[in-house]
Formats: sequence, C-alpha cells, structure tokens
Amino acid sequence: MASPNRIGLPLNPRRPPRALVLRDLSPEEAGAAIDWSGWYLPDDAERHGKVERSGVVRLLLSVLAQLARERGWVDWYAGTDHAFAWVRGEPLVRVLPDLYVLDHRPLPPLPRQWQTWLPGHRPPRFALEIVSGDWRRVYEVTPAKYWQLGCPELLLFDPEAASARAPLAEERVPLQLYRRDPDGTYLRVHAGADPLWIEAFDAHVVVLKDGPHPTLRVARTSRATDLVPAEEEALRAEGEARAQEQRARVAEQRARAAAEARVRELEARVRDLEARVARR
Repeated sequence: MASPNRIGLPLNPRRPPRALVLRDLSPEEAGAAIDWSGWYLPDDAERHGKVERSGVVRLLLSVLAQLARERGWVDWYAGTDHAFAWVRGEPLVRVLPDLYVLDHRPLPPLPRQWQTWLPGHRPPRFALEIVSGDWRRVYEVTPAKYWQLGCPELLLFDPEAASARAPLAEERVPLQLYRRDPDGTYLRVHAGADPLWIEAFDAHVVVLKDGPHPTLRVARTSRATDLVPAEEEALRAEGEARAQEQRARVAEQRARAAAEARVRELEARVRDLEARVARR
C-alpha cells in the first residue's frame, strides 16, 4: 500500500475513513483521531441474500478451479468466508468478501481472519462483493474499504441490476470493477453489463441469466460463448468423451470383426468352388 500520507485515512476527528485522498496530510490532519466505528463488521452482522450468493460463489469457485487446471496454476488460492482486517488494534475494521483470490497458496490451517499487519497475511489479489441489502451503501462505501485494504481488483456484482425484473435506480449496474493504479488511486474502470477482463484471472467475467438467478461465469475470451466449465461440468464432459470414444472403439471392433467374418466367408466359398471344380 501507499505510504501513510498518501492513503485515504480520515482527515478529521470522528469522521469515517475516506477514499481517493491523494495529497499530503497536514500535521493537524495526520494527528487527528479516527473514528472507525462506522466500518465495524461484527461477527453477527446480517448478510442478505445468502442463498443466492452462495450459489454464485460455489459455481465461480468451481470454475476457477477448472481454469487453474487448464492454466497449470499451482501456487494460488481462491477462498470464501474469511474476513480481512488491515488496521492494527481495530480487528472489527474488516471486509468479508464473497470470494477472494490470493497470489500464493497459504499453509494450513487458515486463520480465522486475515490481518494484514501480521507476517504472511496479505491483501487479496482479487475480491468479489455481491451486492445485497443496502445497495447504495455497498456502492459508496465498499470500494473505499478495499482501497484501504490494498486489494488491487474489486468486482461488485449486483444480481438485482442484472436480472432487471423491476425498475431500478439509474446508477445500478450489473458489474463494477475497481482497479488500483500504481500511484495508489482506486479507479472504477468498468460499469455495465458487458463482459470484462479480470487481471487476476487473465480471463473475462460474464453475467449469465439462464437460471432463476443471475450468476457469474468465466470466459477465456470476451465472447460469452467460450466459457470455462465448472469442475463437475468438465468431469461430465470428460466422461462423455471417454464414453463416446469407447463406443467408437466398440463400433470399430465390431465393423472389423464383421469384415473379417465376411472375408472368411468369401474365402470358404472360394475353397468350396475350387473343390467342386477339382472333382469334375
């Protein structure tokens, strides 16, 4: 992360942290007390849309595992249900991404929550937040948190905006991608429904609306037709391919056996004809 006088720490006492503050702090601002309570995430915090979120996350984790198999990735990790805290002495100042990706596979056991001031605890390379509940607060506050955490890429997925079953506020969109620039600026580089490229995957994320709820899939290119299958889909496809190959082998063997039988039959007829000629 950037140095303390470049990150978005709150500039006034009793004010929540702000993002995108890219100027040097005055001595008065640097020494101001910080009220982090607005960013506390207690253990019993209510999370809306758990069932829908879990389905999206399970599918995406399976797809990423299959993508890792295709790409030969070994030293990486995708997880869920782990909080990330980044303020020493304020363990409740944290985020709970629906899905996150680490650059390196951690040694087990995984910690109860990641605390980035500890050795070996790093911010995620990528994080996914599925919008639910107070969507406006998620839109406005969540990017600031991940920016402070030091997460290079944050994807906000708004299933309600993707489904578009009812009129929504104009600013609601299915996908928003925030990316951290080298100078520390957190920029929204995508807002809309089109497939978008994720640096952490070196692949595209697309929204699909085939089932009762919109979901996310990974595509090898920007064309949504080139989807990476989930692990179970890939295994099923491999099984079907093996079965088809086996059926082809059996059909070939039967055809060969039938041809050989036909040859033997013809040879027998020739021998019988030769024998009749010889007896005359």
